[in-house]
Amino acid sequence: MNFYTDDLPIIACSTGNVSNTAIAVIRLSGFKSLLSLQPFFSFNLAKVKKRFSHLTNIVSEERILDNVLMVFFPKGESYTDENVLELSVHGNLLNIQIILDLFILKGHFRSAHPGEFTYRALKNKKLSLSQVEGLDMLLNANSSLMLSQGLDILQGELHAQYLRLYNSFLKLKAAVEISIDFSEDIGESESKLLFNDSFNGFLSILDSLHSRTQGNISSLLSPELVLVGQTNAGKSSLFNLLVKHNRSIVSSVAGTTRDYISEVIQVDGTNYSLIDTAGIRESSDEIENIGIERAFEILNRAFYKILIINPFETNPDYLAKLVDVHFDFLIISHSDRPDFLSKVSDLDLSNISTSLIASASFATGSIGPLSNNGSIGPGSKSGSIGPRSNSGSIGPETLIEIGPIEPLVKNLLSKKFRHESANSPILLERHRHCINNIHLKAQLFSLKINEIDDVAILSSEVNIFSNYLSELVGIVSADDVLNSIFSNFCIGK
Repeated sequence: MNFYTDDLPIIACSTGNVSNTAIAVIRLSGFKSLLSLQPFFSFNLAKVKKRFSHLTNIVSEERILDNVLMVFFPKGESYTDENVLELSVHGNLLNIQIILDLFILKGHFRSAHPGEFTYRALKNKKLSLSQVEGLDMLLNANSSLMLSQGLDILQGELHAQYLRLYNSFLKLKAAVEISIDFSEDIGESESKLLFNDSFNGFLSILDSLHSRTQGNISSLLSPELVLVGQTNAGKSSLFNLLVKHNRSIVSSVAGTTRDYISEVIQVDGTNYSLIDTAGIRESSDEIENIGIERAFEILNRAFYKILIINPFETNPDYLAKLVDVHFDFLIISHSDRPDFLSKVSDLDLSNISTSLIASASFATGSIGPLSNNGSIGPGSKSGSIGPRSNSGSIGPETLIEIGPIEPLVKNLLSKKFRHESANSPILLERHRHCINNIHLKAQLFSLKINEIDDVAILSSEVNIFSNYLSELVGIVSADDVLNSIFSNFCIGK
């Protein structure tokens, strides 16, 4: 990052730099004064109002290059904490480049590097490190959950929680300083009570954050919907129905899909990778076997798992390979065939674990119950399938809706995502790591807090938190602690 260390003024096109657009925004930052840019504008820059749009021409040697809107943000009141000028120009790529070249060649600006405006905001303490991470998540989110949390870290609820944790630590630190410097004035018992109250407040906020770091969130960051089944089960047909075009090859020839195929589908503001896997069977084809191995790898990590079974072409030995997998949805395909129910009754699905079951016809794109009473079982009229246990099997919820497959599957997928993300889990791994470390130290500290009589040792123990907090929200300085003492406690009462 050596290129970030100079103080040269920088310029970049923040929008519309990939294709022609109606409007593009060009940003300039770090110039000494607005008046130094007068040669490039027809508008009298001495009359510019901060944070106010002005219509002006961009000129070069008395030649008009473009008619633009200009907004000036003075040092201390801008994103980077430097003088910043934003130009809304016509978004033709040639026009953009001509304007950039003008300021680079004649204005002594240099092209900004990726992220350099945000780096200057961080360097100048306009943003904290955690806020920069939130901005990165906001800009690169592939789900509404990530989008929302990115904004929360940048300036919303989660950022406010981090600040509350930081401020509660300052109160805790201040309580220790009071015990050292003012214990004779307030008394030992009052000093200890003050410290305990401060620690309990700190621990309460920390517990709330820690609860949001529990569980595996990897599947929420890049959620995958995987279709699994034997050859000719109908995986590719369902895949095509969900993506709404014939992306995957459908054929009566077994083993058509020899490797996985993926497409992105958007459901309720979240991007999912929809994956059609190779059919599970024994094969002498080396390439197909690799595809089957990959199918199991994807299955193990997938967010939502759908097992599709063709009752007319089912090999129990191949189903046995799925004995340790819990499926979110089991679809029995080819329900449009006249002998469907008799074939279903012959299936032994006692080792298949699932939460939901339905019949489907991919030819018509419809889905519904398996029978009038919605039951299925291994060779019985009223049996059930479900997870195996010592006390018997637990039957799945049987689907009784009838309708198109695509909206139903997407609704179930969205429902699970909302459920899994209901507690607003913290998604950034560094934040999770910091919070877990602070929480662990706090728990250990709480076990021995009543055994510590030496205030110096107490102060040393509390200082351990500061290293982890500085990682999460910034550096904890002595001035911050001093300000906290005089703003939160009445010294000299």
